[in-house]
Amino acid sequence: MPPSLPISRPLRQQTRAFTLVEIMVVVVIIGLLAAAAIPAFRLVTLRSRASTVANDFRTFSTAFITYSLQNGRCPDNQADPQDPMPQLAGQLTDAFNQRSPVGGFYKWNFDIPADGVPAKAAIIIQAAAGNPLVDDLDQLELVDKQLDDGNLATGNVQLGSTNSLVFIIER
Repeated sequence: MPPSLPISRPLRQQTRAFTLVEIMVVVVIIGLLAAAAIPAFRLVTLRSRASTVANDFRTFSTAFITYSLQNGRCPDNQADPQDPMPQLAGQLTDAFNQRSPVGGFYKWNFDIPADGVPAKAAIIIQAAAGNPLVDDLDQLELVDKQLDDGNLATGNVQLGSTNSLVFIIER
């Protein structure tokens, strides 16, 4: 009789898996990275919106000043921020009749106080029904820093009585 072979047990299949500690370390690292990225993302977003609003104010004020130089008078006051201005058809970009990047709508004010701010001619970002202006003062101060002195109480960019943003073209 041939010698008997030892009966071998089946080898345990080893599966490679992550331990709970390894998974928790990865989660903590991802959390730390996210915590560092969120403030940076917020700052980039605020700066982007502020730059867009500042450029819009410059573009719109140029259109209003050009109109006044060509016609010898400023355009009529705009009663409703969402009303198109036929006097400036073709001179204002479409952004004037759309929601601004910081909420609300652009509005032209002439010969009346601009939301409590004394000005002869001004462009306002005014809140509208269902479209409020951001209440983040950091956002509005960034716009002011790009165009003026960085203080919303003085200069050519001010905060109006109903928290609208007022860009004064002429005092």
